Amino acid sequence: MLLLTTLLALAPPPAPTEPEVRESPTDPVQMVDIPAVDAGLPPNYEPPFPSESLALSDVLRLALHDNIDLRSNAIDVGISEANVLAAQGAYDVFLTAGISGQAQKTPQRGSQFTVVTGTRSLGLNLGFQRKLETGGTVSLRFDIARSQQEQKTNFFSANAASTTLATYRITPTLTLTHPLLKGAGLRVNRADINKAKLAVSASQAAQIVTAQNLVRDLVSAYWDLLFAHRDLQNKRNSVQLATRQLERTRALVTAGRTSPVDAKAVEQALAARESDVLTAENTLLDRSLTLRTLMGQSFDGSGTFGVLPATDPLVNPRTVSLSDEIDRAMKQNPQVRQLEIQIASGRIDELVAANQRLPQLDFSGSFAPQGRSTDTVVSAQTGDPGKEGSWGEAFQNFFNKKRIIRDENRLLADWTLSGSLTLTWDVQNRSAKGRHQAAKLTIKKAQVNLERAKQQVAAGVIRSANGLRTAGKVMEVAQISVDLAKDNLAAEQARFEVGRSTNYDVLLRLDELDKAQAAALSAQVNYLKALAQLQALTGEILPAYHLDTP
Repeated sequence: MLLLTTLLALAPPPAPTEPEVRESPTDPVQMVDIPAVDAGLPPNYEPPFPSESLALSDVLRLALHDNIDLRSNAIDVGISEANVLAAQGAYDVFLTAGISGQAQKTPQRGSQFTVVTGTRSLGLNLGFQRKLETGGTVSLRFDIARSQQEQKTNFFSANAASTTLATYRITPTLTLTHPLLKGAGLRVNRADINKAKLAVSASQAAQIVTAQNLVRDLVSAYWDLLFAHRDLQNKRNSVQLATRQLERTRALVTAGRTSPVDAKAVEQALAARESDVLTAENTLLDRSLTLRTLMGQSFDGSGTFGVLPATDPLVNPRTVSLSDEIDRAMKQNPQVRQLEIQIASGRIDELVAANQRLPQLDFSGSFAPQGRSTDTVVSAQTGDPGKEGSWGEAFQNFFNKKRIIRDENRLLADWTLSGSLTLTWDVQNRSAKGRHQAAKLTIKKAQVNLERAKQQVAAGVIRSANGLRTAGKVMEVAQISVDLAKDNLAAEQARFEVGRSTNYDVLLRLDELDKAQAAALSAQVNYLKALAQLQALTGEILPAYHLDTP
């Protein structure tokens, strides 16, 4: 949940009046947000489709806010956290309470021998119960009851009168049940909690994977858009150069210094370059739509389709240590982390499955002291005046008043202690053995998948690092080629002015400049895309663009 909250809180930067430079904390690439009026094309230029200027930070903010997969991942994280709470709830304290009542009447019939002719009782119970992390269950229950029974004053006379005796009972009962083999142990009984916590980590890793892949794709698409935008700018510049060359040629034709055919050749070259501008505009629209699609935007009812990039990357190629990048990827790559979590979860399953192969040996024990008080009837023979029982006397009768008699030399007077051991042994035990073997094989399969993932990540790092190295070298050479092509074009135009060159030579130099600029721009974009891929593999792409991880 923290990741989505942080991403949504990413505020768009204000439209700067001066270029705003933000340097990545991990790479020597600076992002310069330039004003919309200086986005690479003349201020009066308007694409043939509705467009708006967007900085890379704006693109990331809007995309992360609207992305459905990220919102779904955030819900998955919340579900996993709720499952942890649910698993912990197995060890909650449960309160039990109840009330019961009974009335029974059994009148004397004939000469049948009868002791009790009727009973009435009313009882309350209150108890607490909790499951132990080691596998057992402990409970404490208090029973409080008052009962009345009608009994004969003379058991040997069927016609004797009856008397009513009241009895007060207070009975606390402490009960403990615990497995001694199968089902016993802290790690076995906390397996569900530990797996639920691992599921939270797995959901967070999946959230990071989604965010990293989204940012990587957005950054790559933005640089493709930048390439299309710069390519359009270069082609428009080429049109301007060709237009000036046509003006020079027409002036020479007017002065009679060259043939009108030369002007036609320049017009043809100009028309080809104008056609290239139209193609570049279509490419810019296509890249804009691709970027907006990745941002999750809908085109229904939208009047703006194009995007003019307002972020200018200043690239300084860096030296990449391949071993360091691979080590960093093995430690921080979220996909590798997901598989490691899967193996850890499998080990918990294997531990539980191994425990289930043991015989079932359970202990159960309880201890229940009791305090009782019963009415005493009047006895003419002994002269006992009788007395009524009470709750206070019942509580006092928990304890012995005298310790003279050997059998009563105990603190508690009335109590019950019970215990039992129960053994259940599956002789063949095939189900538990099968589950244990399946759990071990599942771990082996996860380890193979982890090995494959590490192999793929390492290969991706190698490719990206090699792409960085190649693009960096190409950028150096391409910039030299651009400078040389500009000098050659300027020299050829100067020679043309004095009649020592032809339009063919000037147009040839112009084509060379176009190709050199395209190659330089392509190398820069390839470097940026390779860098984004490498950052995604090493887990650095989110902090590189100032996006926090959970």
